[in-house]
Amino acid sequence: MADDDQYLDDEREVAEDIDTGKKGGFLPEFFLQILKWVLIIVALIILIITVSVITYNIFTAGRIPESPISKSPEYIDPYTRYDFYNNIETIRGLTADEPAKTFIAELVIGYRKGRAKVLNELIDRTEQIENIILLFLGQKKSNELKTEYAPELQDQIKNQINEIMVEKIDQVLFKELQAF
Repeated sequence: MADDDQYLDDEREVAEDIDTGKKGGFLPEFFLQILKWVLIIVALIILIITVSVITYNIFTAGRIPESPISKSPEYIDPYTRYDFYNNIETIRGLTADEPAKTFIAELVIGYRKGRAKVLNELIDRTEQIENIILLFLGQKKSNELKTEYAPELQDQIKNQINEIMVEKIDQVLFKELQAF
């Protein structure tokens, strides 16, 4: 009979475990709750991303996205066909005013691309060119050395430089022109 009592006690313990609803297993209930919420959050994120991608594709269907920085196809830069010689020193001198004022000019010389002879001649004649520019600008009054007159001055300097050159230049551009 003692054996029967022992089996009855074991059955009561098992019955109590079943009645209390305790789960036996690998993970406690707390971790199962955390895992459940993490899975719900991941599922929501995946759903939101999927809806966003589908909506974006619907609204942009058949359209090519435009870059905010796009170059107009009609525009052709006029200076791309030129090389520039920029080894001319900054020219400083005095104007023809009474009393004389100081001027500063910095410029570059442009010639069509691929004309190596022009570059070689410019290198050889740099000091002469600087002197021509100094003497030419020194004959001008300070009110003539303003940026509004720059295109005329550039043409005149170009013509004077071309008088001494075998290979002709195409442009003279001011980087700086001041009289004070």
